[in-house]
Amino acid sequence: MNESSSLDYYLVLTGPRSVALASRAGTRPWRIDHVYLFRALTLLAEQQGRGVKTGVAASVLKAHWDAAEIYPVARTRCFRSANGKPS
Repeated sequence: MNESSSLDYYLVLTGPRSVALASRAGTRPWRIDHVYLFRALTLLAEQQGRGVKTGVAASVLKAHWDAAEIYPVARTRCFRSANGKPS
């Protein structure tokens, strides 16, 4: 996460949940389970309002993840038309 005003969105692709294990000599499946789209300036303001430091692995609230989901369930309002349907 950074503080650039020229950044519009963060696109996050996530795979299956797993326990934290050493990755040495291990394999993990290559698959996308969820896709999220965050408005960069909105997320930055929310993070700063909570006193969260910006950078790699910044803590994002579950409610923000849920609101930013675009796959498999389209919940974000980033790309909704005037009639409320995804555009």
